[in-house]
Amino acid sequence: MSTRSLTLTLATVALAALAIVWCAHPICMPLSAADVAEAAKLMPLERRTDRQLHGPIFQKRDGQWFQCKSWISRQFFF
Repeated sequence: MSTRSLTLTLATVALAALAIVWCAHPICMPLSAADVAEAAKLMPLERRTDRQLHGPIFQKRDGQWFQCKSWISRQFFF
């Protein structure tokens, strides 16, 4: 394999890995009180075990609930 084709192959793999990382990075949006009440109808948010690669979907930070999803999930499923 020539140096040029090896470089091209490595660049392609690196670009693909970067795209996967970008699509998987978490975006956390604060939930309103109405959103929290609606989501808690099924099960209290403290007990929910929904997860993605980055961790739990519902996270409480400084008293505020957030819904954290991957970037690609936000793009297709709000």
